[in-house]
Amino acid sequence: MKKKIEIDSKVIARAALIAALYFVLTAFLPAISYGPLQIRVSEALTLLPALMPVSATIGLFVGCFLANLYGMVVSITGIYDVIFGSLATLVAALLTTRIKKKPFLPLPTIIVNAVVVSAYIWQYFIDSLKIEWLKNLSPIIRYLFTVVSIGMGETIATYFLGLPLFLALEKQLKGKNLL
Repeated sequence: MKKKIEIDSKVIARAALIAALYFVLTAFLPAISYGPLQIRVSEALTLLPALMPVSATIGLFVGCFLANLYGMVVSITGIYDVIFGSLATLVAALLTTRIKKKPFLPLPTIIVNAVVVSAYIWQYFIDSLKIEWLKNLSPIIRYLFTVVSIGMGETIATYFLGLPLFLALEKQLKGKNLL
């Protein structure tokens, strides 16, 4: 029998806090948060669904949606990032709730974002790209290059920032059942 999940004010407050943190960490660091070469510091938060599945999943989705919407409003990215980038974050968060071994917690975020975001991100930056040889690559090679670069940025954000954050929070929250 499935366990019924009650969303109370604490879950909503945690989700709002995570959304706000994600948005601020992304929007206030635009040079490294948007583009084919990015290290979103906010992605360090993507391991939180393993600690608080409901509030973190909702918070990450809303925060990413708002950060990507901001990116579109200030003409950094566009509607594809708002839709597909936000959905990629949602899927990665849902997958993260299923991971039981801590060293593997970052993998859903790394893999999903590398595959999904790389499919569309170049269209926003190709005209402003200063590196001509990258501009002239075939779309498939450019996609693979971006999978690697987005994957590396996600690896830095999740393993070097997110995992230590996760371990510190896990220690502080030991024994508490958070949704």
